[in-house]
Formats: sequence, C-alpha cells, structure tokens
Amino acid sequence: MTIITNSFEVIEDDWIRYDRRRLIGCASRVVASVADLGKYQKYFKRSVFRLGVEIEVTVAIEEIREWLPRIELVILNFDSFADGRAFSQARILRERYHYAGDIRAQGEVLRDQLSFMQRCGINQFNLGDSEDVGLALNSFADISKNYQPGLRAG
Repeated sequence: MTIITNSFEVIEDDWIRYDRRRLIGCASRVVASVADLGKYQKYFKRSVFRLGVEIEVTVAIEEIREWLPRIELVILNFDSFADGRAFSQARILRERYHYAGDIRAQGEVLRDQLSFMQRCGINQFNLGDSEDVGLALNSFADISKNYQPGLRAG
C-alpha cells in the first residue's frame, strides 16, 4: 500500500486496524471504525496509544466531533470516483471543526483527483495498486489556476 503526502513524500502505513482480540502496545497507532469508537468508548478514552478513525461516506462528521481532539488520523473512504461526499467530509473537518490532524483518502483515489482532494484539506493519499507513484506526485501541479479558495493542510 503506497501512501503519498501533499509534501511529496512516500510514506509507509504504520497504523494498525483495531481488533478486540489483539493486544495493543502503548506506542501503537490504532485505527478504529466509528462503530467501534461508540461501542468501546470507555476503552478508547482510557487508552494511551495514538488513535485514528476510519469514516464511511454515510457517516456525518458530527458523530466523531467529541473525539477530534484525541484523533490524529481520519481516513475517508472514497467508494466511487463519482461520489463527492468524502470531499465534503474533509472540508467540514478542516473548516467547521478546525481539525489539524492528518486526513487520508482511501479507496478510489485517482491521480486525476489528487489536487482537488488536497484543496479540500486532505494531506495523505492511499493510492490504488494501478496508480503510478511518480505520476501521482507530479499531478499536484496539474492545475495551475483555481477559481475557489482551497485549504492547505500539514
């Protein structure tokens, strides 16, 4: 899995998915679903590991508002290249809730949309296997003029 950042770096994903059966060390980075945050909230509130959350496009950002000060990574799922809800989720996180952590795009992450994702506040991009990393990195310069203000994060 290749993840690039808007600072033109390629990084490895060192976050693990939450699994109740797995022992989690205090230095771990753990990604939970919104459902798990609600179901095991006492556990997550007491935990000392670094916390991330994965959000489906059907989830309202308001559902995780109380968790935002604790969350270091929000993963937004792009189920379809034609579905713009994850773009809106990113803007809401940055503009309404002033979220300063990392926002990662995952799923149908296409090179052609990276600049638009970045302008919405997304700063990490989990590329699909069919995407070329070099072309993806170059795609941030594809659009030279913008007609709407954008958000730059991280």
